[in-house]
Amino acid sequence: MSILIKKAYILDMVGKEPNIKIGDIFIRNNIIEKISENIVCDADDVIDATGNLIMPGLVNTHTHLPMSIFKGYKDDRSLMDWLNNSIFPVEAKLESDDFYFNSCLSILEMIKSGTTTCNDMYFGTEKIIEAIEKIGIRANVSWCITDDSINDKIEKTREYFKKYNVADSRIKVLVSFHAPYTCNPKTIELCVNLAKELNTYIHVHLAETLDEENIIKEGYGKSPTEYLNDLNVFDVKTILAHGIYLSEKDIDILKNKDIGISHNPISNCKLSSGICDVTKLHKNNIKVGIGTDGSGSTTTLDMFEEMKCTAYLQKVNTLNPVAIKAYDVLKMATIEGAKVLGLDKEIGTIEIGKKADLIILDLNKTHLFPLNDIVTNIVYSANGADVRTVIIDGNIIMKDRKIYSIDEQELYKKVDNICKRLL
Repeated sequence: MSILIKKAYILDMVGKEPNIKIGDIFIRNNIIEKISENIVCDADDVIDATGNLIMPGLVNTHTHLPMSIFKGYKDDRSLMDWLNNSIFPVEAKLESDDFYFNSCLSILEMIKSGTTTCNDMYFGTEKIIEAIEKIGIRANVSWCITDDSINDKIEKTREYFKKYNVADSRIKVLVSFHAPYTCNPKTIELCVNLAKELNTYIHVHLAETLDEENIIKEGYGKSPTEYLNDLNVFDVKTILAHGIYLSEKDIDILKNKDIGISHNPISNCKLSSGICDVTKLHKNNIKVGIGTDGSGSTTTLDMFEEMKCTAYLQKVNTLNPVAIKAYDVLKMATIEGAKVLGLDKEIGTIEIGKKADLIILDLNKTHLFPLNDIVTNIVYSANGADVRTVIIDGNIIMKDRKIYSIDEQELYKKVDNICKRLL
């Protein structure tokens, strides 16, 4: 498979400052092979991108794919109330195929809004992987381990890790436990040992709410970050979802560890969880990417909306209009997100030799005109509907807004039936 993209604005996300040029990109198999002006060569597919922008696909560093059915379900509640009284009782009734169809809907929404890589944490992961393989997104996946059924999930993690964590696989299996307040020390120890055995990442919620902070302090006399550090969680590479309530002592712990934080601004706003101080994390050289969280808490899986919210929150939180620049936010959604997931050698920038995970944006839109500053327009004005074409691992997954790997209308019917049965 080869693809030639012609005459596009190219935003490569390589440097410390934006570098935009007009040119062509040639992809062979799943690798970017040439980037220059007026490439002349045979290709299986030629895309005229005149007036469009090519940039790296967006990287969603934290989500829960099967939660698509919870969009708009029991909204306007606190996190603990929402989880314990609305979400957990329904999740207990999910059937095997529900995980597949719900995940397909989330993946469909992400691809149509420019996300090419996601980092998922849930259960029913076998069916989630089927959905990932069916539609073609790149993904890290993990069984969300709690104190219940831990041995089964650990064995599944080990089994699927051996199957998927191989060269050139789009799917990587990580180790995941839900949160400090839902896992006892023994469960956490087993997860840490498994991550060390497999030499892979741990994915966990941390410092998301004041309720979590209070539960751990009352139970263990320390912050959630100190608690996990004392359990040696940060001895392995770790992806922390949220990271809102981090003291100076917590940050001193994290800045010397191989960790990355997924900032989930819309979910945090909607649940009134708080604001992650991204600017402080950046000053301490802690990697920060952007995630959506699941559809229930965030309602949208559109990373362009998350980028806007990220920028706005940092500016108002610091009362400083230059606290974070548009290009810095765009990096969080691309190359910095790839670093958080340990995928930056493969994706996150447009460079020769990297995997071809690219999106093409239609700039010929009223809300994106005039093009005084393309980067600023992308962060503050663009939305997922501006994504025209999506290429993942060298395959055209969406072209001119059409995804060919799944029947969208049939999928909507399947998910609607699940909602009618469960909700």
